[in-house]
Amino acid sequence: MTVTVRPLSRGEIEARFEALAALRIAVFRAFPYLYDGDMEYERRYLETYVEAPGAFVCGAFDGEKLVGMATASPLAEHKQE
Repeated sequence: MTVTVRPLSRGEIEARFEALAALRIAVFRAFPYLYDGDMEYERRYLETYVEAPGAFVCGAFDGEKLVGMATASPLAEHKQE
């Protein structure tokens, strides 16, 4: 397997939403998170990274298949809680 990691544009985040959301749900379903996510929550979560100034989403790919991802944004862009 050859993995490439690269930033995702706003359009690519939107186009790959299903794969990004499915990956997050699968990873966070496992211990220790035990998160039972849904597509509606994931859409709201990922939209914060699409809209926030300075936010960043990258994808890790094996060929065209998404196998990992990371998100980051300035602390000032996060909700108070």
